[in-house]
Amino acid sequence: MKRALVLYHSLYGNTKSVAEHLARGLEEAGLMVACLSIDDVDLAAIPDYSLVAIGSPTHMIRPSKDMREFLKRLRFLDLSGLAGFSFDTRTESRMNRRGFSFLENSAARVIEGTMKRLKMTIIRPRASALVQGTEGPLASEESENFRMIGREIGALLAV
Repeated sequence: MKRALVLYHSLYGNTKSVAEHLARGLEEAGLMVACLSIDDVDLAAIPDYSLVAIGSPTHMIRPSKDMREFLKRLRFLDLSGLAGFSFDTRTESRMNRRGFSFLENSAARVIEGTMKRLKMTIIRPRASALVQGTEGPLASEESENFRMIGREIGALLAV
């Protein structure tokens, strides 16, 4: 049976909730899943998984400071060939003075870039869960969306 590791950093519990729903979908697809905070993971065990999903809240158009520090530590591991998926939580996109959206700038984008530099195989494009205000809660459909994404990724791994 393939194993998946869902890692997250969460301040208000929203990213943790998304990670748990993603993990539930992966389990429904038949994978063995560990869902852990980045503070609780054994770095040396990460290469033992078939899939590593990493999520963070978006702070100032990038991952949280704790997540950025965690991502730096991954460069000392051989993760080449592992399947990777990145996700984030964030508020609605805002437009700057010139009318450009910050939508493309997200924690998941940075995490996915790190995964690519580590030669991981991106199994599915990054995804974002919308949060209502800084502290949440999640937008109503996000929990089910991420459960479905988990099932989708699980099916891709089975191929």
